[in-house]
Amino acid sequence: MNWGIKMPRKSSPLEEQIKTLASCGIILRDDVTIEHLLAMFSREAYENDPYRFLLTVMGGDLEEELYGFASNNIWHFDTECIEDHGDYTSIAHRMNELAGGELRMDQIEDYVDIEEETAWLSFKLKGRAFKWDAAVDNDWVDPTILSRFAQLLAQQRTDKRFTYLDLGGQDCLIGCCTPRQLASLNKNTGLNFEWLT
Repeated sequence: MNWGIKMPRKSSPLEEQIKTLASCGIILRDDVTIEHLLAMFSREAYENDPYRFLLTVMGGDLEEELYGFASNNIWHFDTECIEDHGDYTSIAHRMNELAGGELRMDQIEDYVDIEEETAWLSFKLKGRAFKWDAAVDNDWVDPTILSRFAQLLAQQRTDKRFTYLDLGGQDCLIGCCTPRQLASLNKNTGLNFEWLT
């Protein structure tokens, strides 16, 4: 993996990384253990690229019997992911999950036709209908959709906001936390998460 970003200098035991992230609000799913993580990658992989590698695994899809995301608090997002109907719907569901239910959307629908160059996402939030047109650029996500979710969360009665870490390629990490959690996350991991805007 080519992260394209300066890595934190010193190695950190996997168990310590998990504990530190949990203190910042990024927690493994109850049914995911260290053994599951080590079945996917070696301890050296996690400890030679502390926090960034673990966060990427926690925010990605698990394999075998567990499936789904290893954590409901972080998302390893590939921006080249829009191919067909349902792709923006999946993004909406994941953003709500990251927000801890602060964006309780329903009636989520989308339309994606790359050849027609037409895409949109619609949903209801607290009885209010939203329909967002999305720019079509082959299979790249329209980044303004993510920005609109950030703005929508900022309008809710919560101090949580979406966070973002550029991994230096076509992927990134998206999370959701309070200002205090963000400060702690950056201080304790040596990473540079920013607010998603």
